[in-house]
Order: sequence, then structure tokens, then C-alpha cells
Amino acid sequence: MFDPYAVLGVEADADDETIRRRYLALVREFTPEHHPEKFAAVRKAYEKLKDLDTRVRHRLFEQGKHDGIDELIEELALRMPRKRHGLQALLNMQKVATR
Repeated sequence: MFDPYAVLGVEADADDETIRRRYLALVREFTPEHHPEKFAAVRKAYEKLKDLDTRVRHRLFEQGKHDGIDELIEELALRMPRKRHGLQALLNMQKVATR
């Protein structure tokens, strides 16, 4: 199973800036001319983790981990600038994920 956190070498609770910095460091290290497979893996991992929305989708749907969804929703609700609208969207995602 593809684990973008392991590919980038970051923790699951890393913020956007940490993920971006790690991605840029790996891109400089693994250039497409010399390491095409590793570069492709790093690029794919970054596409899955580049912002909060894609990380949520990855954690909820691609990893298949529905345990701890309440903690995830609470964590994301605190990070979202528009809490009322964002929280409703997260609650809708919870309903879809638990079906």
C-alpha cells in the first residue's frame, strides 16, 4: 500500500509548511534525470498531502481508516477558517464514511 507520509518522511500530523519543505528538499535530492522512479513517488505523495483537503480525503477514504473519525473531524474543525461551513462539510463526510 502506498504511504505518502513514509515517502516524504513526515508525520501524519505535519502541517502544510512542513510537508512543502520536505517535498522541495526531496525534489532537489531526487532529480527526474537521475532518479525517475523516486521522483515520481515523491511527486505522487506530495499531490496526496499538499493541502488539508487532500490529506482528509487520503486519511478517510484511501487508507480505509474510519477509526478515530471523531478526533479527525474535531482536529480539522479547529484548523478550518470557516468553522460553521467547514464543520457541516466534515459531518457530511462522516455520514458517507460510516455507511
